[in-house]
Amino acid sequence: MTDLLRTLVAWLGEGTPVAAATIVTHEGSTPRGAGSKMIVRGGGEMHGTVGGGLVEARVLTAASRVLADGVPGVVDFDLTGELAAGADMVCGGKLRVFLERIDPGPEGELYAQLLERLERGERCLMAVPMGGGARTLAPVRGPSLGAELPGALLENARAAGRDLRAPVVFAVMDTRWLLEPWTGPAPLYIAGAGHVSRPTTQVAALAGFRVTVLDDRPEFASSERFPTAHEISVRDLRSCLEGMPVGPESSVVIVTRGHVHDADVLAQALRTPAGYIGMIGSRRKRDSVYGRLREKGFTDADFQRVHCPVGLDIGAETPEEIAVSIVAELIQARAKRGSA
Repeated sequence: MTDLLRTLVAWLGEGTPVAAATIVTHEGSTPRGAGSKMIVRGGGEMHGTVGGGLVEARVLTAASRVLADGVPGVVDFDLTGELAAGADMVCGGKLRVFLERIDPGPEGELYAQLLERLERGERCLMAVPMGGGARTLAPVRGPSLGAELPGALLENARAAGRDLRAPVVFAVMDTRWLLEPWTGPAPLYIAGAGHVSRPTTQVAALAGFRVTVLDDRPEFASSERFPTAHEISVRDLRSCLEGMPVGPESSVVIVTRGHVHDADVLAQALRTPAGYIGMIGSRRKRDSVYGRLREKGFTDADFQRVHCPVGLDIGAETPEEIAVSIVAELIQARAKRGSA
């Protein structure tokens, strides 16, 4: 979504009005879920997707209308009948898509602010009046859930819960609001800058992770070796996670050059609330590392958080294949967090 937001901000910065289509609800089996988004500007240029096929074609037509008249609206799709048959679709669900026009100027500045916040690792809520009107951007900080939101909407948002993962529609007085959560790329910390971490960084970046590579060897931890990493940090592996904002949305992958370093990094990772911890190696190596950490007071309950051997079991052998298996498991863990 951050990539789509960058495109949206760029188009608005060029003075171009943009139509945004967002799936606000879905039922049953549908090509894309709630929160999926597509943006369109004059001439039919588009970015993102709401499912492809006839659904997307009809959304493009509706987007052209919204660009022309500026009136927001909702389009419903029933994929259980004629539409599904005509598109040769195997889906059997229903979609509701909200369309709005976003104009350059103050609205463009608001979305530019949103992009800046996401790139700093913040989570935000965008409140959009579905009948038209001024949007409100509200960062989510600790116990303050979008305190900048209009009063009645704020109460509804708090009732729905802080951990919104998909858009929610609220009726407040005579106004319907779309409360849209925005989250930046999930942070991924890769400890070790060897032969496995290079393709893992590449594949993870493609899959939408914000990758930080950690190693104590500057000749390995370099931008030349890791051009797709968001950050490269040369630091002692015994303290490489200190000061890093490792939270529940973060993942830690341990692919260092030896058992001792693995144990050092794993001990640090287990002291964080990281949502995913994975360590490369055989079961024999795992048992050796766990034995070291038991002497430091770690328990079996701690080790249950660790994916070791790291990655899905797909028979991977080469560094590139191992990278695919690791990132596949990272995606799986990210999806589970999103549906929790």
